[in-house]
Amino acid sequence: MLLYGVEASGMRILSLSVLLLILLSSSITIATAIHIQSKRYVDMISRLGGCYRHVLDDLCGMMDIALKFRDDPEYNYDPSDMEMIVMRDGVNGTQELIDLYNEFMNAIRSDLASLENATGIKVEP
Repeated sequence: MLLYGVEASGMRILSLSVLLLILLSSSITIATAIHIQSKRYVDMISRLGGCYRHVLDDLCGMMDIALKFRDDPEYNYDPSDMEMIVMRDGVNGTQELIDLYNEFMNAIRSDLASLENATGIKVEP
């Protein structure tokens, strides 16, 4: 009888060890997934500062054109002036901001779809 009790407790310990190993590995997987997702969002948020600087640079350039209109009523506007001002720093800030916004929206849609698939709960946007 004692031998049977030792064998049964050994099986319980083995089963408990396997269960703990499964929980640990799934916890590590979940933590890794959360870390990767968080890093992706933090990266996008950190890029916002540069986008806003580029947009402000473009707007300051637009003010240069507005001042030309104010100072010279005969100013002959050329659309290439706008393109030159927008691209003077090599970046179209408005397009950069739109692209980053779309990247945010795609990430959110993807994460919501993953959440819905994992939980079976429909998330309304």
